[in-house]
Amino acid sequence: MNGTNREETRQSNIELLRIVSMCMIIAMHYMTKGMNIPKLSADCSLHNIEFWIIYAFCVASVNAYVFISGYFDAGSKWSIGRVIRLWLEVLFYSILIPVIMNAFGMIDLKALDLSIRQQIFLPVTYEHYWFASSYVMMYLFAPVLSSAADKLDKKKLGMVIIALLVVFCGFKSVIPYLIPWDKYGNDVIWFMILYLIAGYIRNYGIPVIDSGIMKNRYEMSTEGKKSAGRKGLIVYISFSLITFAIAYVTSYIVRLTGKMEYYMDMTYCYNYVTVLIASIGFFYMFLMMDLKANKWINRLAGCTFGIYLLHENIVLRGLWPNIPGMTASYGRCWPIPHMLLCIAIIFAIGCIVDIIRKYIFDLVSTQFGKIKDHSEK
Repeated sequence: MNGTNREETRQSNIELLRIVSMCMIIAMHYMTKGMNIPKLSADCSLHNIEFWIIYAFCVASVNAYVFISGYFDAGSKWSIGRVIRLWLEVLFYSILIPVIMNAFGMIDLKALDLSIRQQIFLPVTYEHYWFASSYVMMYLFAPVLSSAADKLDKKKLGMVIIALLVVFCGFKSVIPYLIPWDKYGNDVIWFMILYLIAGYIRNYGIPVIDSGIMKNRYEMSTEGKKSAGRKGLIVYISFSLITFAIAYVTSYIVRLTGKMEYYMDMTYCYNYVTVLIASIGFFYMFLMMDLKANKWINRLAGCTFGIYLLHENIVLRGLWPNIPGMTASYGRCWPIPHMLLCIAIIFAIGCIVDIIRKYIFDLVSTQFGKIKDHSEK
């Protein structure tokens, strides 16, 4: 399949979800790494509450981003070439950015700690980017996960997912103490569970939201899609607010007793039950959106992974506090314009860099193909 055909088959509503999700991820980094917003238990002022409400709405974006792969990859042909390309893309950003900064005297690679250099040159193995490492590893397991999602009947697949959720989501959502196996949703096991959930949605839907007709969604009426989309929106808003409410109530307990701080932090983890449910609603919102194919949305969405790899590079992520106006924006009641401007700039720069990266990859791929063809003659 050539590039043009791939562009035409991509659904712009889901590509828009990629874009919005990445903007939300940047927003979370803005608040936690740039503004370093205090915990609710330490600061219960109005502007800090506003940030944590925004964060509660943004945290669903990570799970939703993974849902996209599970939903569309289930049943599709697995390719080792995609794994290699993902790995090379991670390597490109992980190594090239520090090398360029070293060449301009902005950092000294030799002076960096060994653990940092390991993350730079072995990014997937040493989790330079936790999301990228988990995502690549998840895709290695994709054939097994896809087979499970397609070959298990509805009851068995549902039971498997429920059992996994009880262990990796349910326990940590009700037990106010650290669970040894809990990685806060920042690991490949949670991504694999999300993949299976997305595969279940693809095959069977969720009756509470789509009235049990998801498997025939291409034949659904426009009003049917709108209804499911509205229900998804309601679920997303409701459970995002519930996430914040639980964190806020728990923060009050922390201030009174000095206990439960761990549980307060856990409410914003990707594998917390309310975050998961909000993520499903968020995904449905876009899945049911009636959006015509838009080549610009599709092209921008294709840069989102690169945008993440750029701004989360280990030598750049610590520069958030140095952004002009970052420190001053925290004291304002509504620093939204400053945050939106930063998101737009980071997104735009990331798009430009990734377009260049794609050009280089395509050029190398073309040349490699010529060499291969020549060698086979």
